[in-house]
Amino acid sequence: MAERTNDKKKATFICARNTLEGVYPPLILALQAVRAGVDTSVFFTFDGINAVRKEGIKKAKYFPPGILGVIPGIPALATKMMIKMAEERAGIPRPEDLLEMCQLEGVKLYACKMTVDMMGLKKEDFIPGVEIIDAPGYMKLALASDINIFV
Repeated sequence: MAERTNDKKKATFICARNTLEGVYPPLILALQAVRAGVDTSVFFTFDGINAVRKEGIKKAKYFPPGILGVIPGIPALATKMMIKMAEERAGIPRPEDLLEMCQLEGVKLYACKMTVDMMGLKKEDFIPGVEIIDAPGYMKLALASDINIFV
């Protein structure tokens, strides 16, 4: 089992979807954790990896449940409405601003190597500061963490 190297609390979050409901929770929780003095990281895998690709998080959409989610134009409209409500009613920044805040405040961002390989991506496809790690690397982080959340 991974050993802790110091007494600082650690938290890891997993982001597996590049949708509003996929990126907001892990980024909001990661930002709050790092602000509480916790060593924090977010592991992006499958479609969530697009959130840390250059300009990728700007493509995060909200797909309403049911038939509305498949009607052309509705997801784009719903996305604008949800982002506006998050900003105005809850004081939550746009996803791209939230991601930048996480980086500036010290949240470590990791991209899943298996997903990178499957999608034929390269290091230069990602925003600066993203590290590519494999499953054993992620497990090392997770086992040394006090909390690990798959959002």
